[in-house]
Amino acid sequence: MVSVTITGELTGDVTGSPPNVAMGQPTLDNGTFTPTTQTWTIATPPANGTASIDPNTGEWTYTVDPAFFDSLDNAQVVFDTFFISVTGTTQIGPFTVPFANDPDPVAVTIRIEGVCFAAGTLIETEDGPQAIETLRVGHKVATADHGLQPIRWIESSVLAPERLCAEPAMQPVRISAGSLGPNIPCRDLLVSQQHRILVKGPKVDLLFGAAEALVAAKHLCGWPGIFVDASVEAVEYLHILLDRHEILNAEGAQAESLFLGEEALYTLSSDALRELAAIFPDQPASGHTGFGRAARLILREHEARALA
Repeated sequence: MVSVTITGELTGDVTGSPPNVAMGQPTLDNGTFTPTTQTWTIATPPANGTASIDPNTGEWTYTVDPAFFDSLDNAQVVFDTFFISVTGTTQIGPFTVPFANDPDPVAVTIRIEGVCFAAGTLIETEDGPQAIETLRVGHKVATADHGLQPIRWIESSVLAPERLCAEPAMQPVRISAGSLGPNIPCRDLLVSQQHRILVKGPKVDLLFGAAEALVAAKHLCGWPGIFVDASVEAVEYLHILLDRHEILNAEGAQAESLFLGEEALYTLSSDALRELAAIFPDQPASGHTGFGRAARLILREHEARALA
């Protein structure tokens, strides 16, 4: 029996983007090892969702369980884990030799987070740029596709220094002034790690057949001037919800409004869900949503890396 190591994509992020799942592709790493056959399985299922795996390739898919997320607090980060295994055969000289991952099944960790702007961010409104924390329901904000649109719901969450220290995944991404283009953004922009930013250019069109695409801020880290800012001692995140998913102007950069795909809803508290149900009586407040499609193509992590 030959022992092999599972590497590759063993983490995932669940956001509100269709189809509301996380996906990944593990690989086998053992020097010159080449499998002739391989069978992948879910060794232990996740606690708070469902996982499936392609037995021939190992590509896995995770879908979050709605019932679990209905009770989560706003902006809470949730982790779930499942375990995968592989067996098969390899050719060593004239011999066909069985193999298995060693010593135990390998964990795949899934992270779920809401998306939000940090307090102090200037949002373009009908009255010019306004600090996001001063905005209220009914204020009209500028959108890239549908002009001025009224805010239907806004909520904030303050994260203290001790929580940012204990949960680095909650630390904001700093998009430095000018890092996305000349004077874009015009000032440093702080957003949560999953907040999606609009990118554009010939490379986006060449690789993905779209003039523009949305990329999670954490997947832009490594671009000059964009990084997780661990020096921020405390942060207040704010969600802005409009009638549909829109592209807003934040500090001169273009970024998404809150997109109520399923997982975004699951990160909201029960009180918040009841409030949304009252504001949007024709929209379901759990399960499948009627809040429309994403405003732009949303890139996954490996696709975003191709733009670097």
